[in-house]
This record gives sequence, C-alpha cells and structure tokens, in this order.
Amino acid sequence: MLQETKVFSVIPPTAIKDNAAFVSTVIDKNDLDGADYLEFIGHLGATDIEMSVLRVMESDTLTNATTLGGTPTLVKDSTTKPGADDDNKVFVFGLDLSKSRARYLQLQATAGDGTAGSFLSAIAIASRPHEAGSSATRRGALFCEYA
Repeated sequence: MLQETKVFSVIPPTAIKDNAAFVSTVIDKNDLDGADYLEFIGHLGATDIEMSVLRVMESDTLTNATTLGGTPTLVKDSTTKPGADDDNKVFVFGLDLSKSRARYLQLQATAGDGTAGSFLSAIAIASRPHEAGSSATRRGALFCEYA
C-alpha cells in the first residue's frame, strides 16, 4: 500500500515561530498522479500556547508556490487546536479527493502568541486507498479530521 503513495514536503522543519505563520507549500492536484485521497500530516515540536490557525484551504488559482491565489475557500478548520500540552504529537487532515475540490490545496498554520513559540513540520501523502482509517488513537495521532 505504501508503494502506491506520493509524499510531499509541505512545512519543512524551520526555526521556532511565535505569533507568526509557517510557510507552507501549495499542493497542485495535477501532481498527484490520479490519487483519490490526500493526508496532511503535521508533527509538532515544543509548543507553549495554542496555535491560532490550523486549517486546510483550497483555490483554483495560485499566486506562487506558497500562496493560494484568488479567494481561497476553507476545506477544513481544525476543531482541536494544538496547545501547550501537545509537544511532540502528530495530527492528520484527511481529504477525499473524489469529492469536488479546487485544483490547489494548502495546509495553513500560525503559531499562537506565547512566550517562546512553537515548532511544526508537515508532509502530505497522496494515495489511492480502499479505506482510510479514522481513529486518531489507532493511528498514533493527536487528532485525525476528514473533509
């Protein structure tokens, strides 16, 4: 099954952010080789306060490799924002690409305004699964949210 996946770097490891957005690469559905499912998987490092933004957005236009163009539309906003007690945890946003989606997708994250800040990195995995698991506990993640 893993041989039928394509992996993308979305938010590379970077310096700690405090009250600032993480730079996130936009995913072009045309690069997914016919995949019908996409997961954004984030890995938190040290966090000192709840993240202020954690969501997936989409658009049919692109400004550049890290900016959606036009008027982006919300796909899924995190119902559980990682906070100060979520160091070294993983989260997942799963997207059924067989549903109508715009061409470009982006994970957007902004660290909250704490005293030190937060570390975050993320990847995206495109696949053609028969069934996607939805249990955060079973998958070893802080949360798994699907759209």
